[in-house]
Amino acid sequence: MTEHSPQPVQDSDAQDPGHLAAELRVAVMRTSRRLRAEAATGELSPGRYSVLAGLGEGPRTVGQLAAREQVQAPSMTRIVNDLAAVNFVSRSENPLDKRQVLISITAAGSAALRQARSLRTAWLAQRVAALTPQERSTLHEAALILQEMSA
Repeated sequence: MTEHSPQPVQDSDAQDPGHLAAELRVAVMRTSRRLRAEAATGELSPGRYSVLAGLGEGPRTVGQLAAREQVQAPSMTRIVNDLAAVNFVSRSENPLDKRQVLISITAAGSAALRQARSLRTAWLAQRVAALTPQERSTLHEAALILQEMSA
């Protein structure tokens, strides 16, 4: 193992679903926080990143974005206004309901999103490169399992 690897887990701990779930939760949350922090810039905070990523699926109303991000509509309106101020999103009339405004990601927003993803990937790739081949293989298997679990 590398010098930054955790201590070996007892077989009984690895087989206990509750213990393993707690370890995974901590590891996933710490990694997620660190990835968000690595790509945070003045214009693209973790919250703004998440909104742009959601808009990659297509235009949304402020209400839909707020529900997706689990925030109140006024908070989402502030985020959308901030993103619009740096030309990362645009507003248009909803053709199905003229009372609603659709928020779309712009080319500049897509570029910022790609850059943030690239920074996150680069940070993680640097850490993965420091692992042994066996650790990388184990991590690959774990990534596949986590993807299946979260599907």
